[in-house]
Amino acid sequence: MTTSAEAAPCDSLKGLRVPALRIDRATPMTQPVPHCRVEAKIENEIGVELWLPERAAWNGRMLTGGVGGQAGSFNQLELARGVRRGYASASTDTGHKAADKHWLLKRPDRAANYAHRAHHLLAVNAKAVLRHVYGRKPDHAFFVGCSGGGRQALTEAQRYPRDYDGVIAGAPGVNTPEMSARRMWEMQRHSQWGAAVPPSVWKLVTRSAIAMCDGDDGVRDGVVADPRQCRFDPARLLCKSGEMGTQCLSPLQVDAVRTIYAPLHDENGKPIDQGLLWTAPVSPAPLPEPFTPGPSYLATVLFADGVHADPAWDARQFSLARDLPAIDRLMNLHADNPAIEPFTRAGGKLILYHGWDDPLVSATSTLGYWDALSVRFGSRLDASVRLFMAPGVDHCRGGPGADLFGGAGGDSPQVGSRHDLLSALEEWVLRGKAPATIIATKLPANGAPGRTQPLCLWPARAVWDGSGDTALAASYTCRKD
Repeated sequence: MTTSAEAAPCDSLKGLRVPALRIDRATPMTQPVPHCRVEAKIENEIGVELWLPERAAWNGRMLTGGVGGQAGSFNQLELARGVRRGYASASTDTGHKAADKHWLLKRPDRAANYAHRAHHLLAVNAKAVLRHVYGRKPDHAFFVGCSGGGRQALTEAQRYPRDYDGVIAGAPGVNTPEMSARRMWEMQRHSQWGAAVPPSVWKLVTRSAIAMCDGDDGVRDGVVADPRQCRFDPARLLCKSGEMGTQCLSPLQVDAVRTIYAPLHDENGKPIDQGLLWTAPVSPAPLPEPFTPGPSYLATVLFADGVHADPAWDARQFSLARDLPAIDRLMNLHADNPAIEPFTRAGGKLILYHGWDDPLVSATSTLGYWDALSVRFGSRLDASVRLFMAPGVDHCRGGPGADLFGGAGGDSPQVGSRHDLLSALEEWVLRGKAPATIIATKLPANGAPGRTQPLCLWPARAVWDGSGDTALAASYTCRKD
């Protein structure tokens, strides 16, 4: 008797011949649904996992999940999400393992794989496997990623426009080199100030800014609708004469806060970024790094092992003017090219999203990319690209705002095109119905009630009707200022 797991398409892999692909294992699995788990390598070391549902359960599509940070592992959440929904799902470690702390050291091949090659090769080879297993190539291919995975999503649309016809890019880090340089510069400042500017300062600033600007949208709910409009000044927290403690700031601390949140310039005065939003918390990590167990920041690896080819490099010597341009000689980590006509002409659809309170990838970077797209495409942009900003949402997920809406990391609590970005992308690509509003959910925690909030099609924002329950999406209307 054949079990449901044995009925998964592992046996169909026999006779497969894909020149760059080597299958290491093909294992029938029963969870989360019956499927064949394929573990493979492309070229010498680009690790790949493909989860292939039973033939009768396959929806004819492929779903790839991007991987964040330094990569080095597979996106298990999207692999499982994909097969649950009938997709053949795919992921790559981009050509190295997370356990290898110095994966980038004197390895230009790994730099290229990490930057762009691995995901393109995954798309090409995965489609060849699907053609062999199911007898036809997928009708559609979707990519979902956030943070580093969001950058990978945009890189696919920008450089390999035929790989995917539906892309979701969350908090994409379009300017990863500049973002990494800021992280190094911030660690230098935190080391310089030391105990004079403790972590409590940054928590007080974020808490005070949110408290001051919370009601700007007419609702006091711990969420600032558009932090760009928040006119917070840390001087309002300056300790009065004779006052001291954790609820006020010294003059040195006020200056430190202004320094960190201000637009960044290199040593020659060249602008690097627009600064930080007041609702985005600052991580007061000093040098040297890593300072806790776990992987190093991507920034540290880029500059030490990548730019300087020296794992013992002294990060106190970091220079914005010297070291930032050197990243581009190592690899292209920019995902800010607005010239995506090959993708849009092929029918590709792109959904961008970003949490306003993101402390790792500034929301203004995604808005800057949207502005560049708008300049290039004008009124045509709406037919191919949509942006949703998420008030009160941290990096990819978390924060006081409604943070579950079916982006990277799993389905929304309520699956459907009005509540779930992947479902909305399916409806847009398959049936031509573009998403206009997404209802995000905040699950209850620690006795606090849950809530739903609309994510409006940018540049519209959610406006309370003045009488309904402020915790329900139905009490809001999306309006453009």
